[in-house]
Amino acid sequence: MGATVRHSSNSQIIDGPYSMRLILLISAGLIVASLNGCAASQAIQQIQAGRLALLTGNPALAVKHFEQAAAIDGKTSGWPLQESAWTYVGRAYYEIKEYSLARQALNRALGQNQNDDVARLYLGLVGAREQTNDNSRKLIHAGLQGIFERVEYVKYYTPMGEFWDPTGQLRVEIQAALKAFSGAAVEWANALSRVERLTLNLENETDNARRDESFQRRGGGSGSGDM
Repeated sequence: MGATVRHSSNSQIIDGPYSMRLILLISAGLIVASLNGCAASQAIQQIQAGRLALLTGNPALAVKHFEQAAAIDGKTSGWPLQESAWTYVGRAYYEIKEYSLARQALNRALGQNQNDDVARLYLGLVGAREQTNDNSRKLIHAGLQGIFERVEYVKYYTPMGEFWDPTGQLRVEIQAALKAFSGAAVEWANALSRVERLTLNLENETDNARRDESFQRRGGGSGSGDM
């Protein structure tokens, strides 16, 4: 029997409320933690707990976990999108509409790593939620472009690539969002909602790819194969 088919990039793991997702997040954290020092491993565990809270609709709890991660080691980043703990702090504050605090955290993330495209994207989203203008549009577009290039790299040049976005739907979504922010005439309400959904789909895809890769390594067959 092959692995479960994934028909879209935002497919969900459904085994109890979020038990399977929790297992995946903890497993991923422990794998990475084994390769890092004590402080980094503690930060990674907090990031994984924060991601769980963020993806299950509890951004206020996510803020607490991400801030603890940033306090332990603010430069700890996740793979493959390279989001630091401070990026996640900014994302969580964005979700609870604390835009000033979100901006502070995201600027700190970019100060540490100018290649953090998720932080750049969210700075644009923060700006747009406060006042739509061309600067926000350019930041969002630049963030999306960087994310698209990183996803392409993961897909075609890393071992994890065969498990990433097997239907291509995620890349289609990113390209559609890029088009929406490519010119000055932006339909802001729809475009912002699209990008917010996209960022969650990206997080889900990370978990889905890890799940499929783990399944194959345990002898379950191709990560994107049919039942």
